Amino acid sequence: MGDGPEVVTSGDCGNSPKNARAQDIALALMGAGTLAPDLLAENAVWERPGGALSGRARILSALRSEAAPDRIDVDQVVTHGRSGSVSGRYAMGESEWLFCHVIRFTTASCKKIAQLVSFRHPVKGS
Repeated sequence: MGDGPEVVTSGDCGNSPKNARAQDIALALMGAGTLAPDLLAENAVWERPGGALSGRARILSALRSEAAPDRIDVDQVVTHGRSGSVSGRYAMGESEWLFCHVIRFTTASCKKIAQLVSFRHPVKGS
């Protein structure tokens, strides 16, 4: 097995660099890839299960301690203006979860992240 999770990406990114960027960010939040420090605004906020984190340094530190799932399936990527969302399923051991990451950039050019909001929900029966 490789260093990271098995990943199935969305077909929503083929003609949209903004969608591809949102998907890459969401995958990095889940341990499949890395989040470039300069992509986060200095005062970025990540609201996630377990509590909110404020500031680039705290977010990057938390990412280093996240356990990556075994598999990630990205079902949908949607972006518009300075916002985007990425949703799908991930498997960790015998458990399966639904996820959604909402990304808010500082501007519509999507060069810096202002806020991340992450949701997850266990799939019944897993």
